[in-house]
Amino acid sequence: MKNDLRREILNKRLLIDSHDIQVFSGAIIQALLNLEIVKNARCIMAYCAHKNEPELFALANALLDMGKSIALPYVTKDDNLIAVDYCFDSVMKSNVFGIAEPVITNESEQAEPDVVLVPGIAFDEAGNRIGYGLGYFDRFLKDSRAYKIGVCFDMQIVPLINARPHDVRMDLIVTQSRVIHTKC
Repeated sequence: MKNDLRREILNKRLLIDSHDIQVFSGAIIQALLNLEIVKNARCIMAYCAHKNEPELFALANALLDMGKSIALPYVTKDDNLIAVDYCFDSVMKSNVFGIAEPVITNESEQAEPDVVLVPGIAFDEAGNRIGYGLGYFDRFLKDSRAYKIGVCFDMQIVPLINARPHDVRMDLIVTQSRVIHTKC
């Protein structure tokens, strides 16, 4: 069931044209910038868009201009996800999945975000999320005290996701037209 929903929503998301992605992403960025939790955060972990996800590059730059620390996901040699610092002059590379990530010299140099912006394929209003099915974000978030904000387009909100015990719920979800306070 999860795999069918994952495939269906991903296929629909891949059909969104680039102009709409930019417009929708701009609305999402504005909504995120207006959130008190983001305004008050010291370090925000964003992500590099992949397969028509909302684009957050302009958000990362705006937050850097505001003096915030930015972190991005990095896939380690032992196949885990860590948060690493990002700045204007960070050198980027593609990871094994073709997703941009900063080039780092030492995997022990990890950022400690107090807000994590989490991509996904589908979300429900209870804060449940379906990702790509490999568990990277769930493993990363399971012991994190960071505030978790799911980021997606309206068409990615579904009525119900049958969450499993290892799935990590979002505290909030932001789309181009609304902020969803999850029913946790």
